[in-house]
Amino acid sequence: MSSRYSTYRRVAEGMRYTLIATVLVVFLFPFYWMLKTSFEPTNVIYQGVHLVPPKMTFDHYQRALEIEFVGAVWNSLIVAIGTTLLTTAVALLGAYSILRFTYPGRQKAAKLVLLTYMFPHVALMVPMYQLAADFGMLGHPVTLILVHSMLALPFCMWILQAFLEDIPRELEEAALVEGASQFGAFLRITIPQAMPGIIAAGTFAYIMSWGEYMFAYVVMTDSASHTVPVALQQLLGSYSISWGLLAAVSVIATIPVLALFWLMAKYLGEGIAKGAGVV
Repeated sequence: MSSRYSTYRRVAEGMRYTLIATVLVVFLFPFYWMLKTSFEPTNVIYQGVHLVPPKMTFDHYQRALEIEFVGAVWNSLIVAIGTTLLTTAVALLGAYSILRFTYPGRQKAAKLVLLTYMFPHVALMVPMYQLAADFGMLGHPVTLILVHSMLALPFCMWILQAFLEDIPRELEEAALVEGASQFGAFLRITIPQAMPGIIAAGTFAYIMSWGEYMFAYVVMTDSASHTVPVALQQLLGSYSISWGLLAAVSVIATIPVLALFWLMAKYLGEGIAKGAGVV
């Protein structure tokens, strides 16, 4: 009986590892293909399918540095960092006020904020464009930071509410008894305790802002203000596409997000799990 159980266990383990390997191959193969194509000469790309490039070149990366794509990377960094800071600050204060203060309609306000996340973003595109045009802020990074913060705020508040609910009120009350103000208790007790949630919310806001295309295309009308997704789209020519160059700039655009996700994956997974009520 034990030998049969051992056989079943080995088979189950083998199937599990096979499934994991298959999923990894499916998800990682497009990234490998993009990386491979970025190092292949143009004539090799059109010769056929090669799992391993027969020749390698850095010409596509050199061209990527010569075009305006570097400026698009800087624009995306400015917008993504600004969105992260603004969204995290507002979401933290909003979640804290809903959980720690008593005022009429606070629960309805919390539900209303989350409900806005369900609105289709395309329905907000025209009003956002009109507002930006009326205030003369088309093409300005601040405009896109505000738009991206609005898009990311509901989900970030949802994450932070779950983290703040796990912080005992007694810790803040003890700080108040010792003479700290409400804001002092918030800075010294709440923020350090909620730091994993803050990192998770900030990571989500950064990744969302970095990859957002629709509003960036509509609001950032000047070519000098284009972000990475819009700059990538501009590389798609009407009659021909430089696949090597497109792959090279895609690799460059992916590195900051992958690096951030790799560093913050633990906090991001914990934040989503807490927001869903799993942990």
